Amino acid sequence: MVAEVLRSASVETEWTAKVKYPSLRRIIQVDVVYGIYLQTCSRYILLAKLLGRKTILHFVGSDAYRFAREKGWHKQIYWRTVLWASDLIFYVSPHLRELVRRPGIVLPFPIAMESFKAAALRGVTPDRDILYFCPGGEKNERLYRLDWILEYARAHPDEKITIIGNQTYPANYPPNLPNVSVIPYVPQSEMPDLYVRHKKLVRMTTEDGLPRMMHEALLCGLKVIYNGEEITQIPPERDPSKFAEKVIEGIQTLDGQGFRDFS
Repeated sequence: MVAEVLRSASVETEWTAKVKYPSLRRIIQVDVVYGIYLQTCSRYILLAKLLGRKTILHFVGSDAYRFAREKGWHKQIYWRTVLWASDLIFYVSPHLRELVRRPGIVLPFPIAMESFKAAALRGVTPDRDILYFCPGGEKNERLYRLDWILEYARAHPDEKITIIGNQTYPANYPPNLPNVSVIPYVPQSEMPDLYVRHKKLVRMTTEDGLPRMMHEALLCGLKVIYNGEEITQIPPERDPSKFAEKVIEGIQTLDGQGFRDFS
């Protein structure tokens, strides 16, 4: 979505998901390389720096926590080299900046606000109580507190609970409780319809950045609980136009003026 948002702000933007082997030709053709997800974009960042291009790295929660707990000296050197090669750092949340300990700008990713606002206006009566995010896999079970929501479900048998994963890690937990339903994942375009069927979104996790889900759910009219606290405010940068403005402002702090972003 980042590339689409920047294009809508009249920024000539090109996007690629093929990051394992950086394209020398494509890097030469751009002014700025904008990498999202440290582990997947690191090679592009390093090569772009060697070629004299401006570089941006956008940290999400999983990357910052992985960076902070890395113990291998060779990987520590590699990740710090990538940080050195990044002219500008964005963080989706302030606490990630503290983990990484590198100055940068706090910038949450944008969301399609109008789609979620429109869902709230449909007047759908929720038929379930809680929507809970827990992707599949043993590591994710621990990270996203599957034990917590199952214990909650046992203690509240009258509440209907939906557990959902994502496309990369579909939720595949057997629903052994009568009040728990498991959905592997839902395409992003169908998420507004899923939200409005629920009264509340609950996110519990041991490591996270700033999940889009909680602000999408707020726009759909749900009560949102994140790690035990109610969320009531939406950062202005969730608005695509505000997000684009902040990216452009960040770019203007670098040496170059006009640019083409490469996500």
